[in-house]
Amino acid sequence: MKKIKFILHSESFIQLVKYVMIGILGLVVDFGAYTMLTYFKMNVEIANIISSTCGIINNFFWNSYVNFKVHDRLILRFISYFLVGQITTVFTTVSLFVFATELRFPHLIVKVSATFVATLIQFVINKIITFRKRSPM
Repeated sequence: MKKIKFILHSESFIQLVKYVMIGILGLVVDFGAYTMLTYFKMNVEIANIISSTCGIINNFFWNSYVNFKVHDRLILRFISYFLVGQITTVFTTVSLFVFATELRFPHLIVKVSATFVATLIQFVINKIITFRKRSPM
């Protein structure tokens, strides 16, 4: 029981919870843009790239200022965050192409599933690389 309490109060767990909450906000941005673009008959892969990019930009600023609270080297951190986000955007776009376009699964279900996996991957990479705090010299 002490181990569970320790984990629940650890900085990493709290950051994960905040990351998920910010991610939900990003999903609103992402899925809002995606739904609007696909409603107007835009190709699902292109709509995903545009909407994911909007969500990535939104989430970077929230994570930088609210979650990880690192404000130094903001441009470099943004580039790192953006690249990590785009790598997972490629993952979700390929998933949409394979499962929605080629295999005819419902595109929203594919996007939700792929986004869930991408979020876990992003958290680990961003915690270790993008929002790593510089050690004092």
